[in-house]
Amino acid sequence: MRLCILKPNHKAYSETFIDRQIRLLQPVKVLYEGWYPTLEEDSGRSFLPFPFYIRFFRGTFRNLAPALYHTWYTRQLEKYFRKNKIEGVLANYGPMGVSVMEACRAAGIPLVVHFHGFDAHHYDTLLKFRAAYSRLFTTASALIAVSGDMKASLLELGADESRVWLNPYAVDAGLFRQGNPAETGPVFVFVGRFTAKKNPLLLLRSFQRVLQEAADARLILIGDGGLLEPARALAKELHISERVAFQGKKSPSEVAEALQHARAYVQHSLTAEDGDMEGTPNTILEASSSGLPVISTAHAGIKEAVIHGETGFLVAEGDWEEMASYMIRLAQDPLLARQMGEAGRRHMLANYSTERQTATFRKIFQPVTP
Repeated sequence: MRLCILKPNHKAYSETFIDRQIRLLQPVKVLYEGWYPTLEEDSGRSFLPFPFYIRFFRGTFRNLAPALYHTWYTRQLEKYFRKNKIEGVLANYGPMGVSVMEACRAAGIPLVVHFHGFDAHHYDTLLKFRAAYSRLFTTASALIAVSGDMKASLLELGADESRVWLNPYAVDAGLFRQGNPAETGPVFVFVGRFTAKKNPLLLLRSFQRVLQEAADARLILIGDGGLLEPARALAKELHISERVAFQGKKSPSEVAEALQHARAYVQHSLTAEDGDMEGTPNTILEASSSGLPVISTAHAGIKEAVIHGETGFLVAEGDWEEMASYMIRLAQDPLLARQMGEAGRRHMLANYSTERQTATFRKIFQPVTP
């Protein structure tokens, strides 16, 4: 199938799951640029005609007359699909699917929409797109959810169960290879954006409690985001800054290396006040693939990725004290960390492999191939 994949951002470090999707499916075209993608990833050029291939002009048009721009963009995208003989479209995120569904219908090609997290839960997003989602759910050939909770949310929003596919993310087991947490010190690692739904502030409170029982423990936080500076300030307020390292953004290979030198992976995900939720955090899959036990929350797809008591520990959202107790337990029991990490690696290979994800993608696209 001559597939076109649509995504909002160009090589966003927090969207490695889309990069992996592209590597697996090998589309003939990839377009990006917000919810109205116009730029080809291979050339960086817009497919829109003069003068709208200049960012300023298309941005001004879109901002001043959004309804007119949508109609015009739909015609241009339909022409692009026909010109490039596109046979199927995979749109990442619900709002992207809304933007392109009419062009796909006009071109007579199937549309598959991949939901990832906020697009199925965030209150303002659902308020803005609720009516459009109703049309999308009858227009799209298939909808992809990355967790059982997300699938349930899509069904609650009105999606037809026959169109909703469950396809969790895959992990690169070659890059995120088996380590041995029993051979490291009590080092805990978190990787991700510093956002409300990942709540690094509660994680810092847990770690303060850990230091009362394991004074040699360390916490490494990789990533950035809006809560980075509040997190730095809280670490100082809690007098734990000397045992906490904020390392900023890192490449996948650098993250993989950091996981090789940790005792456990920790992440306190929860439902934010605005309704935003995780899908299935890629970083948790990567940590498990690296042979680390995971301490996290019973939240969204994490409940499927982590088997409580076997591959790690799950606590209720907001229960930072219980999270601290499990961190202390693994800090003091390296053999248990190794045992759980090995079980986590097996769980990833059996249920989150690229082969499994690719096979499901093929099943999804096969029925809708013209």
